[in-house]
Amino acid sequence: MTRCASEDRIPIKGVAWTCPDPVPVRIETPRLVVRAYEPSDARALHETVDGCRGSLLPWLPWSEKDHADEERSLHFILNQRVHLREPSKLEWVVFGVFERDTGTLVGGHGIHGVRRETASAETGYWLTPGARGKGYATEASAHVLSWAFRPQNRDGMGLNRVRIYCSHRNTASVDVPNRLGLREEVRQREDFYVEGLGLTDRLGWGVLAAEWDADTHRPRAT
Repeated sequence: MTRCASEDRIPIKGVAWTCPDPVPVRIETPRLVVRAYEPSDARALHETVDGCRGSLLPWLPWSEKDHADEERSLHFILNQRVHLREPSKLEWVVFGVFERDTGTLVGGHGIHGVRRETASAETGYWLTPGARGKGYATEASAHVLSWAFRPQNRDGMGLNRVRIYCSHRNTASVDVPNRLGLREEVRQREDFYVEGLGLTDRLGWGVLAAEWDADTHRPRAT
């Protein structure tokens, strides 16, 4: 996304980032546990997505059909676990977002679109309707950024850059990077098609490891 087509046709080694082995898959925040799914989460994942599909559309097209039953959710979880065992090929890490006090699954987070040549990745998030308006997305995102930037010898991914993209019409998602104080870098007019809405503007934010304090989970003072 927002990269030249030639970068995909003619890959380069670049900084040659390598994934930690094993991949750290658990993050704790004051109110949340953000972690990789376990097979025992299959029922909760299916029921959670199934119960809020309408609220995830049109922003997350996968939510229309994915996790249609518990078996499909289990298949998704097992595929992720296999993926995590192959760090040399890893392109994404999917997390469930659980309330710390209740253990209830309230959303999802993670990184995808990992680019080894620039040590960068994209992050994204979603919440159930009942979990919205509590600052959970901002809290989880701040700690996911810290996990992404923290050195690998401190249970982080050791990335250099993280990006966020969304439609300008998705105001809830737009609010998160703005609350975190991230730099808006992209505004591509009518470059993001949303089913039912048509062409919308693509907005993008970016943050570098040098700009983020992984201990306080906020941008460094400038």
